[in-house]
Amino acid sequence: MSLILAEPKKSLRGAAACADAWLTSRRFALVLAMAIFAAYPDVVLGMRTFFFRDFGYFGYPLAHYHRQNFWHGEIPLWNPLNNCGLPFLAQWNTLVLYPGSLFYLVFPLSWSLGVFCLLHQFLGGLGMYFLAARWTENRFAASVAGLVFAQNGLALNCLMWPNNIAALGWMPWVVLQIERAWEEGGGRLPAAIVTGAMQMLAGAPEIILFTWTILLFTLAARALRAGPERGRLLGRFLAVVLLVGGLAAAQLLPFFELLSHSQRDSGYGHSSWSMPGTGWANFLAPLFHCFSSDANHGVFFQYDQWWTSSYYLGVGPLVLGVLATGQVRQRRVWLLAVLAALSLVLALGDNGYLYRWLRHAAPQFGLLRYPIKFVVIAIFCVPLLAAFAIARFQGRAGTQVAADRRAVCLAWAGTLAVMAAILWFDWRFPIQLDEWPALCRNTSERAAFFTVFLGFLLAVRQATSQKLSCLLQIAVLVVTCLDFLTHAPRQNPTLQGAVFQPGLSRLSPRPAHGVSRAMISPAADLQFRLTATTNASAHYLGNRLGLFSNCNLLDNIPKLNGFFSLYLREADQIWALLYLSGNTNLSRLLDFLNVSHLTAPGTLFDWETRTNFLPFVTAGQRPVFMDDATALGSIAAPDFDPREVVYLPTNARSSVTAGQTVAQILSSPFTAQRGEIDVEAQDRSLLVISQAHYPAWRAVLNGKPTTLWRANYAFQALEVPKGLNHVRIIYHDRFFRLGVVLSAAALAGSALLTRGSVWARSWK
Repeated sequence: MSLILAEPKKSLRGAAACADAWLTSRRFALVLAMAIFAAYPDVVLGMRTFFFRDFGYFGYPLAHYHRQNFWHGEIPLWNPLNNCGLPFLAQWNTLVLYPGSLFYLVFPLSWSLGVFCLLHQFLGGLGMYFLAARWTENRFAASVAGLVFAQNGLALNCLMWPNNIAALGWMPWVVLQIERAWEEGGGRLPAAIVTGAMQMLAGAPEIILFTWTILLFTLAARALRAGPERGRLLGRFLAVVLLVGGLAAAQLLPFFELLSHSQRDSGYGHSSWSMPGTGWANFLAPLFHCFSSDANHGVFFQYDQWWTSSYYLGVGPLVLGVLATGQVRQRRVWLLAVLAALSLVLALGDNGYLYRWLRHAAPQFGLLRYPIKFVVIAIFCVPLLAAFAIARFQGRAGTQVAADRRAVCLAWAGTLAVMAAILWFDWRFPIQLDEWPALCRNTSERAAFFTVFLGFLLAVRQATSQKLSCLLQIAVLVVTCLDFLTHAPRQNPTLQGAVFQPGLSRLSPRPAHGVSRAMISPAADLQFRLTATTNASAHYLGNRLGLFSNCNLLDNIPKLNGFFSLYLREADQIWALLYLSGNTNLSRLLDFLNVSHLTAPGTLFDWETRTNFLPFVTAGQRPVFMDDATALGSIAAPDFDPREVVYLPTNARSSVTAGQTVAQILSSPFTAQRGEIDVEAQDRSLLVISQAHYPAWRAVLNGKPTTLWRANYAFQALEVPKGLNHVRIIYHDRFFRLGVVLSAAALAGSALLTRGSVWARSWK
């Protein structure tokens, strides 16, 4: 009883071969499109849109800010509306340079951003179809793999992140095209470079890293048996890597610069949000040890792991993958199996030991966040393993079919036994919020879908006519889709797009960049994170009124905090002072930070007005030189007086000669990436700007460059002479400009490569 590697398509016999020829890529694309439409017809038709979790608080506000800048003819390099300012494009996951973002920049955002995510779900499924078809030479197997990759629980969860679903959508295409490039060279190189660059610009670092890890292992396995061709394979791969990196340089260079100034370092990563020790059981029972609440709008989550609400792959495809792993004799299958197993161990975090060892062995590993993300590798590998199992089963004949049928039946019985054991365990050892009736019903449904899936799969091989075989193949695909659509309550609830309309804020006078800021109180911020109402629309609108997370971007209101992957290191310490330190006597610091509105005590949506806040730009303070630790403590002290003193780093002592004097700011208009300041001083003076310090900011004093110092631990200051002065500060990102040059050079190189390959083919 052995399930052996898929043979070429010519080994398929009779009705199976005809049915396989019938299931073309176009027909699969139609099936996939129908499945996606069935899951979210309201989103596709524009009646409703996603809002849940990061879509409403991260993805949509960032897309809105990007869109505003786009229609004003600006590249959003800097965001002045959160965290006292921080880089925007350099975050990478903001999709500023991703060509596909033009879709939601041009069309109405409340419709197009949701459809953008669904289109990339479709892209991923189609890419997996072509990859599996290349590796197995079986279209039916490829169709199952494509559906599993596009509609599994993790892919559905990733619809809340435009950048993650975009990177996931390109993942199989990158593996497919780059493998073809190193094998065939010539005309295959341009397609590999383009697909690699598209995923690189999508901005999901972990998914991109996993994609290239899979490629490296695949190339290593291929190179070991390549013989004299090894150098050619490696050379082609290196050429692709260099050109992909070059095309994405305009994005990558600013990202690495921001990373070097961010809160993340080698000690940042930890084991929080790991897959629980019982998490493998969720591949068979999706709701095992999960809970839902009003705050989750009915969506189930594991305890202590909030990155994904599901990573369910379907019981049938998972069992087929295990069968292929145990019985197939082929290097590619073994490689996929090893990668999947390693990823599931790493997803356990410190509980799996390997993750802890890697963090100690390679400190750079600490830059990554949330071990659960390693499950992405398994999500990629298991559909391909299942495809290998289906392909070989389709090609077997005679006594081999009977042997495979017995193996499948044994796997079916064993899997049902394990699922029953999971139910018993949850009933016998429940966790506080476990919902056993829901788990029992849901797991029973998974068992039924699993049984029907295997039944149809066995019947496909036994079909005696092409028509019956085609119908049974479609039935397998339909059962696969229904299993995913019903495996958990809807992972991405929807609302009417009107909840995203600008102009909702009730603040008066309204804060504006360069004038003042709002601040959510620590108590209100915590309350927003922990509570919700059953009315999803009221819940989201309430969060908008309270300016929670990045909702302030929808109304163009600056505030002191926000929700991003990377924060400037010093500004992040200011945030910790305000929200984590427990210090309630920070009114002087709030004055310096231009806080004009603060959440009223005991409320979430009401605001109290502050009148003692300083202007965005001040001048005339006395410089006090001190180290960073002392400066951080000093600005948090009750006697901090930002009207009288400014704290500068000790290395400024030899350069700054100004003292306390009388100075007047005549005008200080600011845009996101530029400020024009007119100041009149009676003597040499310091000009202080309550905007986060970052090396990309440049200062020009009376037409000549001057030093922009880090002041009050995290902000900006410069020295001006006596008299009337004009100061211009400009966001000048030299890494972005250098990246643009490198990207243009790589684009020219790719064009020449394409032209050369076309010319070479024309002479053959």
